[in-house]
Amino acid sequence: MTVAIFGLGKMGTQIAKRLNKNNHQVLAWNRSEEPRQEVAKSGVKTFAEIPSLVSEMNEEPRIFWLMLPHKIVDEFLFTDDHLGPHLRSGDIVIDGGNSFYKDSMRRADELKKKGIHFFDSGTSGGVWGFENGFALMVGGPNEQWPIVEPIFKVLSSGNNYGLLGKSGAGHFVKMVHNGIEYGMMEAIAEGYGVLKASDFGLDLAQVTKIYQEGSVVRSWLIDLTRNIFEHEDVEGTKGIIEATGEGEWTVNAGKEFGVDVRVIEDALKVRQESSDPKNQQKFSNKIVALLRKQFGGHGVEKK
Repeated sequence: MTVAIFGLGKMGTQIAKRLNKNNHQVLAWNRSEEPRQEVAKSGVKTFAEIPSLVSEMNEEPRIFWLMLPHKIVDEFLFTDDHLGPHLRSGDIVIDGGNSFYKDSMRRADELKKKGIHFFDSGTSGGVWGFENGFALMVGGPNEQWPIVEPIFKVLSSGNNYGLLGKSGAGHFVKMVHNGIEYGMMEAIAEGYGVLKASDFGLDLAQVTKIYQEGSVVRSWLIDLTRNIFEHEDVEGTKGIIEATGEGEWTVNAGKEFGVDVRVIEDALKVRQESSDPKNQQKFSNKIVALLRKQFGGHGVEKK
């Protein structure tokens, strides 16, 4: 199966490589050259110009997978400067980025008028996705699901994918996933802040090793926390934590539905306050920043 990937950031690169490794033909576009060169090393054919890529999409239906920042998806799909004019009836578009679910519902309706099928895929797994497989939360039309399911299956670890409902459902579930992630990371980081502040002189890597097996809080995030204490310069890290949108969207959805989301809201507030230099020395903020680096490859600032 031929799949066109647009956007070779950290996640897009891994998706392109994993599909290619599993015998799908991958054609990849990225505006800047360095990511194209990196992906080309794995055998993926890359393009600097969208028309050149589209001209080689000869398999029907044509499948276009977007891994782009949510703010530019509309521009990419609906203006004459990008993919928009090259789309035609019968095409399938998959948005695997972190778009707001209501935007995905709207985009699906707009594309449907042109006979184009739209899937929104919440994609989780961070920089470990190529090796371990991604968790894929998908929304879109049932009729076209059998066509694209093989793509999601090889990108996943085997069973951690599925069509969850109509368009928007995938990005909605991923939005809430990231909101939960905010709360879990903040709770772990605050707990370690308390451990460090005690007068016991605890070896936090040793504590984490104990937490990792048999404890109620054992998790991948705890595994990554051990990596932090064994391999990262915690004290030399600034506790600046990006809030990329999904946590705030989850809080707003909770308020819209009348659901109490105070833990996620407080975790979001901590991230917003981390832009203040006086909060960047908080031990818990440093841990959250480094956890984001561990699973997502997000950059951290050093002192």
